Amino acid sequence: MFTETQTPHDDVVGIACEGKLTKTELERMHALLHERLGGADRPGLVLDLTRFEGYDGPAAMLEDLKIDIAHARDFRRIAVIGESTWMEWGTNFAGLLTRAEMRWFDPAEIDAASSWARGS
Repeated sequence: MFTETQTPHDDVVGIACEGKLTKTELERMHALLHERLGGADRPGLVLDLTRFEGYDGPAAMLEDLKIDIAHARDFRRIAVIGESTWMEWGTNFAGLLTRAEMRWFDPAEIDAASSWARGS
């Protein structure tokens, strides 16, 4: 599942993913992103993957890829929060799919991640 999270900045969208994501959940996330992108010019994004366990199947993974491609130019910066070093590698790889600057943060750095995503 995913939830929208509050950030200290109006021009930063926050999303936390937990467990395994389904295609339906990712479609809902995509709709939420479209809604949030309507109000700001290239906002930042904070994506908390601390409790993310992956996808429930190939259809969900493909839906996530569609979101990445559809929003490749929509975010100024994307801060990815996670606990393991594979998150840093994954963030670097995902950066190939977007024009946004991406950076990995440890869960203890959540405030720094939000400020960085904003451009501060």
